[in-house]
Amino acid sequence: MLKNIDLSLSMTKTEYKSQIDDLYIRIGELQRKAWKMRIPIVIVFEGWHASGMAEIINRCLMGLNPMGFRYHVTTKPTYEDLKKPLIWRFWQDIPAYGSIAIFDRSWYSRAVIEYFNRKGNNEQFEHCVERINVFERQLADDGHLIIKFFMHITQKEQQKRFREYEKKIIPLCVVDEELDYLNEYDNYLPFIDQILESTHRGYAPWTVIEAEESNHATVKVLSTTISMMEAHIEKINDKTLKPFKDTISSIDPSAPRLSQVDLSLKTEEDEYEEKKDQYQERLGELQYELFNQKIPVVVAFEGWDAAGKGGNIRRIARKLDPRLYSVEPVGVPNDFEKNHHYLWRFYRKIPEAGHITIFDRSWYGRVLVERVEAFSKEEQWKRAYNEINEFEEILTDFGTIIVKFWLHIDENEQLKRFKERENTSYKQWKITSDDWRNREKWGEYSEAVDEMLLKTHTTHAPWTIVEANDKKYARLKTLKTLVKTIEKEL
Repeated sequence: MLKNIDLSLSMTKTEYKSQIDDLYIRIGELQRKAWKMRIPIVIVFEGWHASGMAEIINRCLMGLNPMGFRYHVTTKPTYEDLKKPLIWRFWQDIPAYGSIAIFDRSWYSRAVIEYFNRKGNNEQFEHCVERINVFERQLADDGHLIIKFFMHITQKEQQKRFREYEKKIIPLCVVDEELDYLNEYDNYLPFIDQILESTHRGYAPWTVIEAEESNHATVKVLSTTISMMEAHIEKINDKTLKPFKDTISSIDPSAPRLSQVDLSLKTEEDEYEEKKDQYQERLGELQYELFNQKIPVVVAFEGWDAAGKGGNIRRIARKLDPRLYSVEPVGVPNDFEKNHHYLWRFYRKIPEAGHITIFDRSWYGRVLVERVEAFSKEEQWKRAYNEINEFEEILTDFGTIIVKFWLHIDENEQLKRFKERENTSYKQWKITSDDWRNREKWGEYSEAVDEMLLKTHTTHAPWTIVEANDKKYARLKTLKTLVKTIEKEL
C-alpha cells in the first residue's frame, strides 16, 4: 500500500484556507447527525514517528464538538494491561452509540511493539493480526464506522524532522521499547506495509495520508472522514434487509443436548459431605497454583430459574481466598451498558492473570433471554454465536481456563422450587413475576438452550450440563468438574 504513494503532494496556504472552514462545517453537521442516529465512530491514527500526527489530529478536532468525542493516546501498557489480553484495553475505550473515539496510535502500534519478532518467527504476530480483524469486524457488525489513517513520510523527511526537534529541544515522547521502531525505518517499511494490507477490509479500510505537508494531510483526513460518514449514514438509511449468513465454521458433534440428561441422578448425604470437603480443599490449593502461574479462570453459570446457580457458586467459593476471586452477577444491562456493544460490559469484568471470576449468568443472555424475549433482533442474536466463540477464544489464547455450566432441572422441579420460595418468607425475594412469565416459555427457552449448546461447545470452552434436580449431586458435579479441568490445564 505504501509503494506507490506520491509524497510530493502539497497544498498552498491560500488553497487550505479556502477549503478548511467548509470542511469544519460539514464534519460538525455529520457529527450531530451521527449522534441523533446513535452511530458510534472509531477513528484510528497510525504512522511514522515525526509524521506530524499530533498537529494534524489537533487541526481536525477543531471542527468537532468536544462533548461528542473522546481522545485516546495509546502508550506503553500498564501493569494491569499486561495481565489481560492485548485487545482488552481497547475494548474499554470503544465509543458509546452516537459518540466518536479518536485513537492517537492504537492496537496496531501495540501489536508491532509487543508481538513482532524480527528474528524470523512471526506466527504469534500473525495470530494477533487475526484477532485485530475480529475485533474490528465485531464493531463494524454492531454498526460502528471504522476509519483508519496511516501518516506516511519518507525516511529522509523523518530524519530531517528529528534534527529539527533536537534543535528546538522538542521531546519525541517515545518510550524505550519503541526505539527500534523509531530508528529502523527500512526494516519496518515492508512489515508495516504487510500489516496495512492484511488489515485493509471493507468494514475497516486504511487510508494512507501523504503527511510531508500538513495542509494537504489535514484536508485529506477531513475529506476522507466526511465522505465515509456520509456513505455510512446513507447505508443505514437504506432499509433493504440482507439475509443473515451463519458464520459458524464447524459444529462439534459431541456437543451436549438437554434430551440426553438423566435428571434422576442423586447423591447421598454422607457421600456429599465427604467429597464436597475434599473438592473444596483441593480447589483452595489450586487457586494458589493458578496465582503463582498467572493463569486466569472464568467460570460461567447458566441455567433455568431456580436451578441452583447461587448455591453452587457458594460451594465453589467456600475455601477460596477472596483476594483472588470475584463473583459477577449479570442482570439486565443498565442504560450505560445498553449504549455499548453487548460484549463491552463482559470485557470489563474478565479476570486478570492468576485470578478467578465466576459469572452468575453471562454473555449467553444474548442468545437466551434476549432471543426469546425479542430484546435483540434476529440478525443480532444469530451473529452472537460466532462472536461469543471468538470472545472465548481470545481469552483462551491468553491462557484463560474457561469452564461453562448449564444447570438443568425439569418443569416439575422448577414448579416445586417456585412454590417453596413463595411460601418461605426469607426466600420470597428470589421469586418474581418475570420467573413465572419465563416459565410459560419453557419450550422456546429449551430450543434456544439446545442451539446455544450446539453452536458454542468448543474444544477451548466446552459446556458441561449439570443434572440439578438433586442439589447435592449438582454441587458435587460442578466442584469435581472445576477441579479436574483446572488440574488438567495446569
